[in-house]
Amino acid sequence: MINISLRKAARLAAFLIVCLGASIATADDDLRDTLFEQTDVALKAANEARASVLAPKSYSEAARLYRAAEDKLSRGRSIESIKADLSEASKALRTAVDATRLANITLTSAIQARNDAEAANAASFAAAEWQKAEEKFASAAMRLEGGNVKAAQSRGQDAEELYRTAELAAIKANYLDETRRLISQAKKARVERYAPKTLARAEKLLIQAEKALTENRYDTDEPRSLARQAKYEAKHAMYLAQELKPVRDGDSSVEDLALASEAPLVTIAGSLDLVAELDEGFQGPTSAIIASIEALQKDSYELGERRNQIVALEEEIQRLEQDLGVQSDRLAAQETQRRKFRQVEAMFDSGEAQILTQGENVLIRPIGLVFPSGSAQIETEYFTLLRKVEDAIRAFPNSQIIIEGHTDSFGGDATNLQLSQTRAEAVRTYLLANMRDLSPTNIEPVGFGEARPVANNETVEGRAKNRRIDVVIRPNTGTNATSSN
Repeated sequence: MINISLRKAARLAAFLIVCLGASIATADDDLRDTLFEQTDVALKAANEARASVLAPKSYSEAARLYRAAEDKLSRGRSIESIKADLSEASKALRTAVDATRLANITLTSAIQARNDAEAANAASFAAAEWQKAEEKFASAAMRLEGGNVKAAQSRGQDAEELYRTAELAAIKANYLDETRRLISQAKKARVERYAPKTLARAEKLLIQAEKALTENRYDTDEPRSLARQAKYEAKHAMYLAQELKPVRDGDSSVEDLALASEAPLVTIAGSLDLVAELDEGFQGPTSAIIASIEALQKDSYELGERRNQIVALEEEIQRLEQDLGVQSDRLAAQETQRRKFRQVEAMFDSGEAQILTQGENVLIRPIGLVFPSGSAQIETEYFTLLRKVEDAIRAFPNSQIIIEGHTDSFGGDATNLQLSQTRAEAVRTYLLANMRDLSPTNIEPVGFGEARPVANNETVEGRAKNRRIDVVIRPNTGTNATSSN
């Protein structure tokens, strides 16, 4: 009886110890949250600003103080001492954030080069070159924190050169070397017997990528894209060989292969609530799927705009004028704008232009307008489309018109910026020459270069969409929003 009581007492004691430990742990967590709350907010802001890279001196000091506060808390040191460390850490983090703003202005080119090298995964594929660049950039950032702008700029230029070298090495290692290995592997597997054209395309793209990298090492967008395509085609050839080998060996029929190739299209169509009838080939179902996707994309864009409008309306409701007559006039004006938008939308076929809203602004994207490569010449075949643009502008008299020029990412940044500006100016000149009712002060050309893509620059189709002109109409309502694309 005594033994049983002792065992129960022991279990009870153990239970109480666990509970007490949990209570202490919870109390410690609560205390930590209370003490570190403001510093954690500052730390989050510093991390979002990439202060560890752009302001390493201040960030390192903040990290040292933060760790010291954590250590003191774990050892039960005085709260005042912990608060003092955290206060200094918060101050250093705020200083670091301020320093990042200056770094983004002073070391712009080096930062862009670092981003490009990082995107090429240089840390993995060109570790030595990446480390040298990182050390030089850190030195530049620390000089800038110390107030020596000239030395920072000099080291920033050195870092930019090193990052470009690392990026180039990474691209070659990640794409070119891997593609060479894949092509060699494909040849050993006699892939050319089953997919000779695809394998040949991989080899051709590899040569083009190497040439592009050699000729212009500072514009890696095109060679990187070529290298990726080469790698893809090499893997594609190996896949095709795997699929075609059973047919060639007689283990499967051509009909089996054709039916298998149709299955994904049928599945995609089904997910869009379409029926893929393939009795006349792929063209019909493919066009229907594309049309459905484009409609969904437009609906998604419009939904986003409607959400913005709802937010704006909710804010407006909170500050309604007492004069109901003024409010009534405003609602009538908004309905007039919506009617005009629908009118403009009906002017264009789907292959000619996309008509979108941006707050109270109207964006006309004439996708049917195509410039020759590297040229700003407007061909006569596009005059009919531009006449529709004229009519759309006339639907909103006295509006401010912004002609935005955009390019894809191929080519140098400065070249693309100039080309986009020249094309925007060409459209402005055309519109002024054909619209006597349009004041030159009401139409402004702006070139954005490659800075505002609307599609993936890694695909031919995406780059075509990015090479565009956007015509933004800002109706003179007194409350219209600024353009953002």
